Amino acid sequence: MIKPLYRSVLLMALICLASPSLHAKTLKVAVGLSIPPYFIKEENRGIEYDILKEALASQGYKMEPRYVPLGRTLHLMKYGQVDGIMSTGRRDLPGCYTQPHITYWNFAISLKKRALNIKSIEDLNDKRVLSFQNAKHYLGPAFKKMALNNPNYDEIANQSVQNKLLFNGRVDVVVADRFIFEWFRQDPDVKKVANTEQEVVHHNLFEPSEFGAVFKDDEICKAFNIGLQELHDSGRYFEIIASYNVAKPNLVN
Repeated sequence: MIKPLYRSVLLMALICLASPSLHAKTLKVAVGLSIPPYFIKEENRGIEYDILKEALASQGYKMEPRYVPLGRTLHLMKYGQVDGIMSTGRRDLPGCYTQPHITYWNFAISLKKRALNIKSIEDLNDKRVLSFQNAKHYLGPAFKKMALNNPNYDEIANQSVQNKLLFNGRVDVVVADRFIFEWFRQDPDVKKVANTEQEVVHHNLFEPSEFGAVFKDDEICKAFNIGLQELHDSGRYFEIIASYNVAKPNLVN
């Protein structure tokens, strides 16, 4: 008969062997500054943050975030100060690239009651347009041309302002990622000054952009890809998105 003390020791040993989190290898991952709801520095969470964290955790890795400006993330990776970058559109970094784990999708968004006819980027030429910061450098040559020639075009870093101005009729169109717009639409500070229950139209002028992570070696990338596929297969991937209450049925791909 196994004595109680030995039984307890044996049980603890079995638990340790069965629990990957107790043996998890810590990975330092460079994360950009807060872009809610994708990553929220103050709370160590976000759609993209959670997806990366859970995909790695299922394969025995613990993610340790390093929040730094975008330009700094590339520096840290190049000089081996982190094990990976959460997401990047660059293809010239050292290491390996994972399968895409997140999709950013920008839309031109207007109030439905305005009934604006917007079928192309050129239709923005005579509109009051407010975009996210540096949008003219990311959204292609046609958009850049419009931005440079439209005297009523502007960009802003604080995207909550986009919602405030749109819902108060101060601009005709905002250009924003689908989930970022919905996140700030629910922001209490925005709701204090604007009626965000007004219906909007998402004018589909831009292609969605997929992003993957970068890690220092193939073993991590392979493990992450397995974990990511498991999130998709189990339905957990879309559960994470749904938990942030930003996913409209017609805007989820």
